[in-house]
Amino acid sequence: MILDGKKIAEELLEELKKEREKFDRLRLVAFLIGEDKEKESFLRIKQKYAEKLNVEFKIYKVDENISRKKLRKYINQIVKSDLVNGAIIQLPLPDKFKTQYFLNSIPPEKDVDCLSSRNLGKFYTDSYIIRPPVVEVVDFIKNKFKLEFKNKIVCITGYGRLIGKPLVHYFCTQKSTVIVIRKSTENKEYFLKISDVIVSGVGEKHIINECKENAILIDFGYYFENNTMYGDINFEKLKDTAYLITPTPGGTGPILVCMLYKNLLKLAELQK
Repeated sequence: MILDGKKIAEELLEELKKEREKFDRLRLVAFLIGEDKEKESFLRIKQKYAEKLNVEFKIYKVDENISRKKLRKYINQIVKSDLVNGAIIQLPLPDKFKTQYFLNSIPPEKDVDCLSSRNLGKFYTDSYIIRPPVVEVVDFIKNKFKLEFKNKIVCITGYGRLIGKPLVHYFCTQKSTVIVIRKSTENKEYFLKISDVIVSGVGEKHIINECKENAILIDFGYYFENNTMYGDINFEKLKDTAYLITPTPGGTGPILVCMLYKNLLKLAELQK
């Protein structure tokens, strides 16, 4: 089964449009620190979805030579406005900036990515209002395709802030047996072959080339080579072996953006 993320996103957008009708004006702002065409292109995708949902979307481009103090003050001034319902800091930040310090500059009630320490704390203690979008995507896939994660072996490649960390917690709440593969992990192929579910978000071309028969393969990673996007999972090699597989592009990406706006609407409801 090949997941068609674009088709699913269209269905989700129709549902979100109905929720959107409850509100008057909605505004989402995004901060892009430094010149980065790849990060800017992803923000433009989010902007297109905003247009479909009649959400104002503004990108603030900031020179990476700005001081830490001035950047924090600049972000604070914008996001604290009553006209702003949600805010994004496009990651990764330039190396000189401490990422969590700036993520915490977004108030929890406007943190649509669920990356501030306060929102993450609520998520990891299971007292959340919103969850990280990646968790919403996996949970959506689980419910839509009636998948069962309880007592399943789940292999997650990487332990990053956006993908690995929140999904380890999510799958543990599903009573799965969770394995985390790192770059230093030996015999990676063995763990891939015994796993019922494989989720990857590392961003390296085709690092997943093995899987168990009828495994569930969910790919959040992407890598550009010669202007072509590739996923972590070798889609062509594994599509006939997997029970369910997400392609790259056109798999989890469109759904992920929808979940960002799902969070925005939840937070906007609280702000009312």
